[in-house]
Amino acid sequence: MNIRLILLLIIIFGFAIGCGAISYLSGGGITLEQAYNNQQVDIIQKTAAGTVPHNVTITNNGSKPLIVDKGTILKSKDSQDLVLIDDKKISPGANDTFRAYCMEADEKAVPGATLTPAGYVSNQIKEIIDSSNPSDLQNATASQLQIWIITSNGQVDPFTGEAAALVQKQNIKYYQLREKLEAANTTVKTRFNLTDEELQTLSSTADSSTNAGSWVSDFRQWIKTTVGI
Repeated sequence: MNIRLILLLIIIFGFAIGCGAISYLSGGGITLEQAYNNQQVDIIQKTAAGTVPHNVTITNNGSKPLIVDKGTILKSKDSQDLVLIDDKKISPGANDTFRAYCMEADEKAVPGATLTPAGYVSNQIKEIIDSSNPSDLQNATASQLQIWIITSNGQVDPFTGEAAALVQKQNIKYYQLREKLEAANTTVKTRFNLTDEELQTLSSTADSSTNAGSWVSDFRQWIKTTVGI
């Protein structure tokens, strides 16, 4: 092949990558964590304890589109921690409602509490979220209980926090919740091929190896913003 043609192809390829990078860095959307670090976002707990799934309102106070990813963990000093289960883009100056599952069975949700982004959930919890149907209460509750099994390493106390609030909200008995938790425990171990010992040490957050490919996530953010999906 002609050396000049090869050089031309290299230049075109490099130019395309450069333009994409510039577009992303200067005019694309920003992540929830970036917006929070720049004090350009408000994240507020909206629903009361026992709700499945919960609702969170996110307001974009910045000048760029805000890209919010499913699987993002939201923490609070005053309320339970949550994991977002929706992917959305919020225009500058706008807000939107996101659904979320509880990450802490022993803590209660406090409506009006401020939340902050704190990384992403593990692959196991992400898989549960991806396969759940938040619009169906029975399916959403089963997904919620499986998440609690993972975040508590199999040790959910049904008499405290959000777990107890769920009993009241859904008008069920504590023995029924215990039965559902036992079923969720079995489902999690079977689904992810875990022993009791492995469940007790299973992490609920994404590890460093998962985040090593963060540039892929950044590129995906750029694609979402540029293409509009």
